[in-house]
Amino acid sequence: MLGFGRQLSFGLAGWLWADLLLGLFAIFLAANAAVTPNVPQRAGVDPKPIELRIPVSGAALLSTDQGTVQREQARIATALAAQVLQVAPGRHVAIVFAYGVHASATDGDKMANVGSALLSQGPFSGSVVRAYHELAAGDTGSAIAFELYLNE
Repeated sequence: MLGFGRQLSFGLAGWLWADLLLGLFAIFLAANAAVTPNVPQRAGVDPKPIELRIPVSGAALLSTDQGTVQREQARIATALAAQVLQVAPGRHVAIVFAYGVHASATDGDKMANVGSALLSQGPFSGSVVRAYHELAAGDTGSAIAFELYLNE
């Protein structure tokens, strides 16, 4: 009988020891729960553009008189900056797509290039500007459509 009781008590001690270790493991696991650190959001470009249309004088933008062209460029830049400040105050424009509305693709591209040439100040400083055309049958250069992508 002596041998049988000794084996039983050692067997129970082993199970008790295993249960204690399992309980401590569960406690330590719960106490050391992983904390997810707050990762700051990286700056990027807002994927939703702001679409604005500025009425222009196509004849003035396509003119050979530099004074007329410069006055129209300044008017476009001022009008667009005012609309951007009204729609998105305090935000910076990252990308500008300018579409010159004209019946001719060549003249539409030229209108967009010339009309967006002064977009380098205020909310447009450091912006990437690309000029394209928007075909409109019979149009002689009535507007420039702008797609503006803002920084987040």
